[in-house]
Amino acid sequence: MNKKQKLLSTVAAVASIATGLLMAGAATSADLNRGGVLTMGRPDEPLTLDPFLPSDNGSIFAIAQVCEPLILADKAGTGLEPGLASSWTISPDGLTYVFTLRDGVVFSDGKPLTAEDVIFSLNKQMDPSASFGFAFAAVKTVEKTDDKHVTITLKTPYVPILSALSLYAASIVEKTAYEASPEAFGLKPVCTGPFTVDTYERGSQVVLKANPKYWAMGDDGKPLPYVDKIVMKYMPDGNSRILGLKNGDIDVALQLPLSQASSVKATDGLVLETAPSYALDYIYLNHAKKPLDDKRIRLALNYATNHDALMKAVYFGFGEVPNSFTPKVNYWSADVKPIPYDPDKAAQLVKEANYDGTPIELMVSSGNSTQRQTASILQAAWQKAGLKVNIVQYEGATAGAMMRKGDYQARVNLISSDINDSDEIATLQTDYYGSSHSFFTWYKNDDVIALLNQARGELDTTKRAALYAKVQDIVYNDGYSVPLNFVPFINGYKSKVENWQNIAVGWWWLKTTRIAP
Repeated sequence: MNKKQKLLSTVAAVASIATGLLMAGAATSADLNRGGVLTMGRPDEPLTLDPFLPSDNGSIFAIAQVCEPLILADKAGTGLEPGLASSWTISPDGLTYVFTLRDGVVFSDGKPLTAEDVIFSLNKQMDPSASFGFAFAAVKTVEKTDDKHVTITLKTPYVPILSALSLYAASIVEKTAYEASPEAFGLKPVCTGPFTVDTYERGSQVVLKANPKYWAMGDDGKPLPYVDKIVMKYMPDGNSRILGLKNGDIDVALQLPLSQASSVKATDGLVLETAPSYALDYIYLNHAKKPLDDKRIRLALNYATNHDALMKAVYFGFGEVPNSFTPKVNYWSADVKPIPYDPDKAAQLVKEANYDGTPIELMVSSGNSTQRQTASILQAAWQKAGLKVNIVQYEGATAGAMMRKGDYQARVNLISSDINDSDEIATLQTDYYGSSHSFFTWYKNDDVIALLNQARGELDTTKRAALYAKVQDIVYNDGYSVPLNFVPFINGYKSKVENWQNIAVGWWWLKTTRIAP
């Protein structure tokens, strides 16, 4: 059996097993907890609920509760399982994928899922100008085979296609509803997910209610989700989220201030979650702005950054010093050497660059004490290297809008991968010609783009890993950014919250979360 035949057999087996688990459930329990309202405190809010538009986690993680793609991330977020496609087959040449649509699926407005909805949705995202159009550049056509099957034909073999189809941006929407008003759809999507939008109050909260038409079954043999409602409160101040959790105003506090994580762990009735993530805290750098257009200045920032000090003062030991411009996704390489803390080398690079004194504005989100503390430590270290650094604060949505326009120099933030394959995040961050211009950094290296193109079609996993390792080494040592921490997800929740899990790709499977009486 050759590699492609093995791949076909494996995909079919995984699809069959996962479908059985989804439909049958693990067990039937008469006393399984159902009902109730789960209230969450989030540091970011959705800018839109239209799956074809956003690149911010505030939007993405909410959309994942309402809309679904053909393929889903698995329970941990590190693998894949069938979603709106119950199974799929792959041709021996790796160019043709045929997806079988799941029986009995209807949208939240009661209309059945059709092949036309799938084709419309995928073509929307496969537009090169779409936010993740780059992830589907290898797609030649998306066609209806019959009422129950959709065929995707590729121009060339593209190994990450199944992972790409698990993107939130590949969610399937109800065609008629979207075409009637994309703006209205962005407020109340008509999708197939476990929840629908009840209310969406910008700057305040999003309330989701259980979708009574959802297709997947719980462990008790009844339709998911278990809870009646989800309230996602926008609480940008970390101390407010901690206080809200402790005084009972919220059930889950996301992205806890690490300085207070131990206090949550020590509080009766609360649970501290430390979950592996496909996330990286780092400093975005705009390569189109002086003085950051000079590689020597960007590398000076890296050499001047004391990761040990940051790990103690900001991260309280949580996480890992990074050696990459991307998070630790499946083809991350441990062999790339981290840029060491070397203030003398940093000062030397600043001098070699003939730095003219142009200040670097380091942007943080208002109310984010962790970002502010990080910026203060970096400001002091970078100034010792001979650079002028000013800290500026903007409300989170404003900062995001400025970054997307290129109206910034440096920003304290994070990035996370939405799928388990390295291709999405590596391409997003380095494709200068894409819609986000190397994810708003304006980084340009055509050799890197060539290596990524080669990696996408490489079926040999060892060779593919070597290509991504080379990309990691080149881009990291180009001073693409200032990586700070491979940070885990640190959340707190009440002990009565059952089945809570922050998965590696960032969001939470709220459809299986329960609340004990």
